[in-house]
Amino acid sequence: MKDYSEWSPVLDYEYESDFLESHDRPWLLYRPSYIPKSIKFESIPLHEFIKTTANKIPNNVCVYHKPTDKKYTYRELNYISDKVANALFQIGIRKGDAVGVMTPNCPEFLFSCVGILETGAAVTPINPLLKESDVEHIIREAGNIKTVFVHKSNYRTMKKVNKKFDLDNIILIGTKQDRDNNILFEELIEDVFPSPPDININPMEDLAAILFTGGTTGLPKGVMLTHNNIVADALLTLHTNRNSEEPIEDNFGNTVNLSILPLCHTFGFEIMVSALYGGAMLVMFASFNPSEVLEALEYYEVSIFVGVPVMYQMLIHSHDFTEKDLSNMEQANSGSAALAPELARKWEKIVGIKVGQGFGLTESSPITHIPAPWMPEVKSESIGIPLINTDAKIVNPETLEEVPTGYTGELMIKGPQVMKGYWNKPKLTENTIIDGWLKTGDLARMDEQGYFYIEGRTKDIIKYKGYKVMPKEVEEKLFEHPAILEAGVVSAPDPNIGETIKAYVVLKSKYRDSKITERDIIEWSKERLAGYKYPRKVEFLKALPRTMVGKTFRRKLREMATNK
Repeated sequence: MKDYSEWSPVLDYEYESDFLESHDRPWLLYRPSYIPKSIKFESIPLHEFIKTTANKIPNNVCVYHKPTDKKYTYRELNYISDKVANALFQIGIRKGDAVGVMTPNCPEFLFSCVGILETGAAVTPINPLLKESDVEHIIREAGNIKTVFVHKSNYRTMKKVNKKFDLDNIILIGTKQDRDNNILFEELIEDVFPSPPDININPMEDLAAILFTGGTTGLPKGVMLTHNNIVADALLTLHTNRNSEEPIEDNFGNTVNLSILPLCHTFGFEIMVSALYGGAMLVMFASFNPSEVLEALEYYEVSIFVGVPVMYQMLIHSHDFTEKDLSNMEQANSGSAALAPELARKWEKIVGIKVGQGFGLTESSPITHIPAPWMPEVKSESIGIPLINTDAKIVNPETLEEVPTGYTGELMIKGPQVMKGYWNKPKLTENTIIDGWLKTGDLARMDEQGYFYIEGRTKDIIKYKGYKVMPKEVEEKLFEHPAILEAGVVSAPDPNIGETIKAYVVLKSKYRDSKITERDIIEWSKERLAGYKYPRKVEFLKALPRTMVGKTFRRKLREMATNK
């Protein structure tokens, strides 16, 4: 087995990355001397990447699971993961297989993932909130999943799924009670030596994970991410986010990461990898409770907070928001969906720092853009700039020719984090990755300083009487209404003009018993939006349908509008 104990990335301060199509990108003008122009590294398996730091700080706490009040050190991370790897190999898991992990955030998720990687198999996280039909789709699409780690709270769903697929092994997490003669996690590793199999892994080609997309615009697709994809994305994110000449390694083992993002999602998965490589203590929550999170932010003096818009919304509307001391916070970043400007303003007013938005997608491991602290300012409405080794451009969606600065077009990405392709979908892969450039399907623009702005999805554009309307713009205006908590805007069928603009609105609790009507919202919007942009239909909901990381589930809203 190859020794990676001396492995480290090489920071190149002299030559630009080969991934850059042009060296005249405007954001590069602001890059300070302590930010490398490119990062090179010997290809390394993902589990070995994590262990490079774990082996140096074995006695540091790796994860603190608040629901059970249990702590595990980095030594225990290695020990338990190695036992998982050996046990999986003994029951037949081999390189080329995929192993499912369906569980809420818990320490066993970490142990299972690292153990799976050590066998040469690919990790396939399965959202624990998914229904039976969605899980069936993932297992059917993957085709090579015969073993699944399942939390006790998800066993009923998996039991139904198993009737159709007859999985070889279901490994139960979070329980000591056997069910249907399946394997308990503790039993799996009980009498097994912590000696992972000696597997030859090619990090540039072999898959570390098959992650399924959120399915917001169609059925979930399997995204093939290599070991190199995920390692590169973690390295590029950490080094792009530097705000001083101090090497990032100086803080390894000294930080706290609030593990509140779902680890089963690509965003949470990559943040987990970055945190483990950085030797952070992961304070893990089973679910998002704003009061508990605010208490943890204060108690652990967290300096960097990463969340998604719905989390910021819940924190800002919490009674504890103005009572906690968050003065140690240096950065607050949001991802996965656009953060409403009204929420960003409220956060800045109380906490004293702006919320920066980042960007990524499953197909890019996922992070491509962040609000780099060394840029002139944090623009809350922007997704920031591309990572090191990453190029981005705005093109005409039809011709793929680059458009002038300030114009809106489709965002394309090039970098080492771009996926290998879609699982078992070569034609779709060919149409999505063109000459190394990933077509994101997102409409965006870039300003003169190199800041990028997401305007919406190409599939979300509403065509009203020949005009193109972006849902995001309408939603942001609706957020300014004093009674509106959240809003989702989609196209709705219209027998006369083809399609019209419909807003689904959730009122704040104190307004839900008021006499606010559909007409009130329409008239309010009419005064504040262009004549072709304001919603023609409004429907009130108790809550918007959301994906597991808080994105507005537009496909569900469109289905609701179509079925009316």
